[in-house]
Amino acid sequence: MNELRESILSVGVADPEAAVSVHALLGADPDLLARAGDLPQTRQQADDWVKAGFLRPDGAFFEDAVTAVADVLGEAPDKAVDDVLGTITTRPRTRYDLRAMTGLSEADLDVLLPRLEAAGLIRADANPLEPADPYWTMEHRLARFHYAMVAPHLARWQRGYITDKLWRMTHARWDRYVCRPEFQRLAREWALGDPAAAATTRITVPDPRFRQLRTLELAAWNEQGEPVALGTVRWKFKMVERQLKRLRYVRRLLGDPKVRLYCIAPRFEDAITADTDPDLFAIRPAQLLRRASTAPRDDLPRNGPESAPKGDLHPISRLVGAETRRVG
Repeated sequence: MNELRESILSVGVADPEAAVSVHALLGADPDLLARAGDLPQTRQQADDWVKAGFLRPDGAFFEDAVTAVADVLGEAPDKAVDDVLGTITTRPRTRYDLRAMTGLSEADLDVLLPRLEAAGLIRADANPLEPADPYWTMEHRLARFHYAMVAPHLARWQRGYITDKLWRMTHARWDRYVCRPEFQRLAREWALGDPAAAATTRITVPDPRFRQLRTLELAAWNEQGEPVALGTVRWKFKMVERQLKRLRYVRRLLGDPKVRLYCIAPRFEDAITADTDPDLFAIRPAQLLRRASTAPRDDLPRNGPESAPKGDLHPISRLVGAETRRVG
C-alpha cells in the first residue's frame, strides 16, 4: 500500500500539485489541517496560502515553523544541529557530505544523527551503491520549511514589512526544497507498485570520464539488489529532452541494465512524449496519485532507439575501481 499517496489523497484537494504542496507542509495531521482554513485548490493558489499562513508573523503557522525543531527536541537547537539540518534540507546527504559541509567530526555525527533520527527530524534512506553510507533526509515537514524558507531571513519575516518582496526573492526555495522532496518521495513510493521492485531510493553514480557524480531522483531495486527502474523527476516545470538523455547516460554508467525508464513531471517536451522506446514512461502527477495495484504498464507504449550512441563510453559493471576507456 502506498501510504504517502493515501495520506495526500486524505487532504481532500483534487488538484494533485496543490495536494502535494499542502501535504509538504502539514502532512495529513487533522489538527493542523483544521487550523489551515480553506485549502488552496491549485498550485498557484498554494503560493498565496503559504505566504499568508506561514510567512507572516500573524500567520496561523508562522510560530509553529519557527519553533518546530525546539518543540521536537525539547530545547533550542545549537549550531551543530542547525548546520546539519540546514545542510540536509537542501539535499539528502551522506556522512561524507555532512563532514565536508559542516566541519563536524565523525564522532560528532555518530552522536548527533541518531539523536535527530530518533526525534523524527531526519531519516536514513538507502544508498544502494554504498549500503553502509545512507542518504540522510529531512523527515519533519515544518522543520524542513523552517530551514528552507524561514531561517535564512527570520528577522525580516518577523518584522513583516517586506513579506511580498521577500517571497519574490525566495519563492524558488519553496518549490525546490519543500515541495520537490515531497513529490520525489511520492514518485519513489509509486514506483514500488512494480511487482519486481523491492526498494526505491535516489542514486548517485560516479562518472569516471568527467570525474563527476550523476544523480537520479528515482531508482528501483529488486530483492537481488539489481536495478529494475531508473527515473528522473521534475516538479512544477516542464521536463526537457536533455533530462531524458541524462537518464539514459546514467543507465549506461550502470552497464546498460534492462530497466524501465520513468520521466515524472507535470509537462513534457514533445521529444519525450513522441519517443517510441518501449521501456520509457512519461508519468504525470495525477498518475502518481491514482490508486492501482501496480505501476502502469500501458502508459505511452514505445518501440524505438537504443539508450545512447555506441562507441562513446565503455559500460561500467562495477563502479568501484572502474576504468574509463574509449571503444569503437
